[in-house]
Formats: sequence, structure tokens, C-alpha cells
Amino acid sequence: MLVASILLAFAATPLPTGAIDRTLPNGLEVTIVPDRSMPLVATQIWIHVGSANEDADSRGLAHLFEHLMFGGSAAYAKGDYSKFVTAAGGDENAFTSEDETVYVSEVPPDAVEGVIRREADRLRNLIVSQANLDNEKKIVTEELRLRTENDPMARLLVKAQKALLGRHPYAFDPSGSKEDVQRTTVEGARAFYDRYYRPNEAHVVIAGPVDPDASLALVEETFGRIESGGQGASDVPPLYGWPFPGKLALKEDIPPVEVALVGVPLPPADAPDAWAVEVLLKLLTGREVDPAREIVVTKRRKAIEAGIEAISLRRGGGIVFYSASLPYRREATALRILDETIRELDKKEWLSDASLAAAKRSLLLEETREHRFAEALADRVGRERWWRGDAGLAFTRAARIGAVSREDVAAAWDRYVRDGARIRVYVKPEHVPFAIRMFGWLYPLFS
Repeated sequence: MLVASILLAFAATPLPTGAIDRTLPNGLEVTIVPDRSMPLVATQIWIHVGSANEDADSRGLAHLFEHLMFGGSAAYAKGDYSKFVTAAGGDENAFTSEDETVYVSEVPPDAVEGVIRREADRLRNLIVSQANLDNEKKIVTEELRLRTENDPMARLLVKAQKALLGRHPYAFDPSGSKEDVQRTTVEGARAFYDRYYRPNEAHVVIAGPVDPDASLALVEETFGRIESGGQGASDVPPLYGWPFPGKLALKEDIPPVEVALVGVPLPPADAPDAWAVEVLLKLLTGREVDPAREIVVTKRRKAIEAGIEAISLRRGGGIVFYSASLPYRREATALRILDETIRELDKKEWLSDASLAAAKRSLLLEETREHRFAEALADRVGRERWWRGDAGLAFTRAARIGAVSREDVAAAWDRYVRDGARIRVYVKPEHVPFAIRMFGWLYPLFS
């Protein structure tokens, strides 16, 4: 089965009948997937720039441009895009991650042309003025206040991400910071726009009840006339193999618990064993009973909470084992308990024919749902093209997941978890109530 998985990883991946996937002379990637069973058409513009591509002079600009792009362009006034989509009875949105910025819409078929024309115009003709920049700075600053500054766990995650990853491009949160936002200038914003908002840094995805040839002609007419340019995004090094610190201690104003974490890095999304890793993550984090919590909390009663979390990014990811205890346990003890938990999980009692089949069914159910909705299908196409280099993978996932065997999953566990480099983090709260500090050790006696 391992040989089958490897062969599938490099096999040709044709698109469904009638679909189009090509690159225009100016470098724009275009994928059109017609499906007349869907009521709406999804359009997505994937700009291949995220927070991982920012430098010291452009920190926070990927997220800021997610907002700026809804300002006015040469042919359309500010707010016109949202008004047009709403008037058509559709939805529009955008999101920024470490790896990309994506502009999405879902509209009836007769509104697709209007969306595409507006998308093409703002790709190169956006008006980046001081007034627009000042307005979006206020909005982004308020968003940061609500999502990060007022959330102690969000603050902790941002701090841990930066401390753990150090000089790696993934070290910075996609939302940016207030300081990043405030120091952005019009000149800096325009330079970022000129570098990344180019057809050779973009992928247009259209999915739903459309005529593929007519849609391609529309994209060629609108996007195809835009000149390529910019310096392009520098490649992001893989997380797997990056020199992480072995141990890290943090303090944050979190609730009065101490949190121990043991993390292991994972390979890029296009690694040969990436499909086995995907099934492994579903087995560890997609079950009703978390296997780490079952060991640490239910059986051993060594923490008030524990579990496993997964992180997935284009150039890698991670598995994080965590536990939370009241502030009486020693740091070394809490981390030792997690190491013992990983050794217990290394017995692989969680990996059986039945559990593997269930994990595959769960992944395939997600796959079925994605292919029923235009927006989900477009997202999968854009992600497979950008993360794995092949849009056709969006339509062969079932076969690739089906080819993963128990031996493949076990090998992925052994390589990345059992034998992988471990990163240990211990987080202490800044403020602990007197009663918990003095009597917290009694908690296990009564839990």
C-alpha cells in the first residue's frame, strides 16, 4: 500500500470533463469547474501572499490589504463591489493566512461577469489613498483589539508563535499588530501592492453553473490584459527540519492554570507522505474521544484538561499535545506526563482497521460535502493548486485517502512523533489567586 500511495502522489490528476485549468501568458492561473447541479457560482481570487511573505517593512500588510481591496478602484467607486454582490443576492468575503490572501464571492450565474470585471479592476487599479488607508487602519486596529488584545489565550498563542518560530517566516500572526498597522504608510502600501497584486501571483477559480469556454474568455478579456510584474513572493522554508528551541517558558495573563505543551513539526503539504499525515491527524484529533485526554485526565487524573491539536500550513504544520493543571504541579512533572502519554500512544492502540476505516469515512464525507457546494469546491481547488501544485488533486482526494494503509499511518507517526524533534513549552499565569496557590494541590483528591 505504501508503494501505491507514493505512485498516486506523483500520478497525473486530470480534471473532470469540461473543466479548464491553465496559465495565461501573463502568469495568471485559471481553473474553471462547471457544475450545473449547483445553484450558485463561486469565484475565488487567490493572491499567493500571506504573513509569511512579509518583511520588517511590510509586517501586517497582507491582512491590511484584505480590507483595502474593498475600497475604490479606477472603474468602480468605494463600496461598489459589496453593493453589487449584495444586490445580486450573493455573498462576498475575504481572509488572510500565513500563506495566502483570498477574495471570495458566491453569486447567481448572471452576476458572475460583474464580479470578474470588478476583481480584475481592483487587482491592478486599486486606489491606495491616505484617506482609505487611515479608515482601514481604524477598522483593523479595532479588530485586533477585539480578537487578540481582549483575549488572553489569543495573546498567548501570538506570543508563543513568535517565540517558538523565531526567524521562521511563520513566526508572525497573520492579523499583524497595532504597531504594524500604525506605522504603515501610503508609500509602503503601494509598494506591497505593486509587488504582490499581479496576475503572476494570482489564481482565479470559478466553480458552479457556468459555461467554461465563455468564462475563460471573460477571464482572458479582463485579467489577461494585465501585465505581469512585481518581485514575487520568496519561498517559505519547511517547518520540518527547522531549528526550533528545545524548551520555552512563557508567562501570560491567562486564567489560573499552568499549561504544558509538547509539539512536533510536520512536513509540507506536498510531501510524499502528506496523505498519510492527513489521515493520522484525523485519527488523533477528529475522534469523539481524544486519546491524550483519555490517558491524562480520565485514566491517570493528572490534569484538569488535556488533548491533541493539529496545525496545518502550506509549508508544514504540527501536532501539539497539551495539558492544563492548577498551579501546584511542577513544570518537569507536567512535561514528563506528556512524554509518558506519547509513549503510551506509541503502542498505537488508537490505530486499528476499524478506526482507520472510520477516519477515512469521515474525510470522505467532508470531501462529498465540498463537492456539493460551489464555495467549498472552489476553496479546495485553490488550496490544492497553491499548497500541492495541482488543482486536479481536488478531484482525486478520495482515491489518495483510500490508498493510505495502517502501515502508512504508523510510519508517519513513527517518523514525525515518536522519532521527531520535540518542542516543549510551559506557560504560567501572571496572577494566581491566593486560595488556588495555597490549596490547589487538594484538587485531585476531590475531582
